[in-house]
Amino acid sequence: MERIASRTVKVKDGEIIIQEGTWPYYAYILKEGKARVLKNVGGKQVLIDLLTEGDIFGEISFLGKTKRTVSVIADGEAIVEMITRDTFMDFVDKLPRNVQTRLCTMASDLTSMSEIYSRLVVLLQNMNAEKKMIAAETFEIEAKKIPEFIRQVITGMDRRHSVAVEGLNKLSFQVERRRIRQLNN
Repeated sequence: MERIASRTVKVKDGEIIIQEGTWPYYAYILKEGKARVLKNVGGKQVLIDLLTEGDIFGEISFLGKTKRTVSVIADGEAIVEMITRDTFMDFVDKLPRNVQTRLCTMASDLTSMSEIYSRLVVLLQNMNAEKKMIAAETFEIEAKKIPEFIRQVITGMDRRHSVAVEGLNKLSFQVERRRIRQLNN
């Protein structure tokens, strides 16, 4: 049986595991420790997510065939398993075509939402408390003015995001389960 991970690496606190803007060669499984997911927005590093043991990351760039859209930095000492792009894509290529298409759509949606989220975080960080209150009140007023069609679009995007997250979690679980089975055989 083939091994999924090509190698296991120890990383030090603050060490860059994935650098935003670079081409992907590996996806990773965080075996021990924690890591921070950061996105550069207008020269500011925005915290997008915190990764913990068992999390799989770096696969979105494979599915979207894009450069890395975020950086991942070790938050304390950590151990990661590295999965080559070819190995990962071999598993994806064995899936039915409609599932592959859905995964690529979910990856694109997550990338877009990450971009929007990070920009909103920067905007909120740049506002003072008074402006935040005014912005919240203004948002509530403006939200009532949004045409029903746009509200439906937003609701649909929210549903797609939930499905995307759920689908990627299931895929990650299946890959991990298959890896464990292969290691046990």
